[in-house]
Amino acid sequence: MSAALAVSLGLGLAACGKDDGEQIQWQLPLTVPPDPHGSAISDELPEWAQHAVGEAHIEALAKDEARSSDMHVAMGDSASAYGLSIELLGLARGLRMKSGAYIDDANVHNPAAFIEVKEGDVVLYRGWLYQEFPELFGPDLAKAKLLLKAVTFGEARTKEGQQSARSSAG
Repeated sequence: MSAALAVSLGLGLAACGKDDGEQIQWQLPLTVPPDPHGSAISDELPEWAQHAVGEAHIEALAKDEARSSDMHVAMGDSASAYGLSIELLGLARGLRMKSGAYIDDANVHNPAAFIEVKEGDVVLYRGWLYQEFPELFGPDLAKAKLLLKAVTFGEARTKEGQQSARSSAG
């Protein structure tokens, strides 16, 4: 009985060492489905987002050190942190997608800011930052992680720097 066990064990081990490199026919390659909320440098900014008035509170967390930088960026302005220039190009009170298009829906609590991030003259990211679930969506930059802390909507700033009738969406 032990001889039969030894022979079957030997055959089993010999078969395990065989590397024929064949792919099993029923084995399908795994592909990641496209993320409808993901952004690319070629993302288009919806016209309605360009006309929003307000500012975004963005926090940049340095990846190589334990420090952060808080920025309040008004529409059309930019701020910088850790060698990155962050320009605010659009705002949404409640961003959602429908049929592949971005919609600003007042019934959805998902404030968002459309930004462009550059390092020197190179565009690293152009797309949406979401206040809700920031760890799931947004740029994967080598230097910093960007988080949208709040979006504030209101009247345009006057030349004297005053602002009137502001409301916060976050």
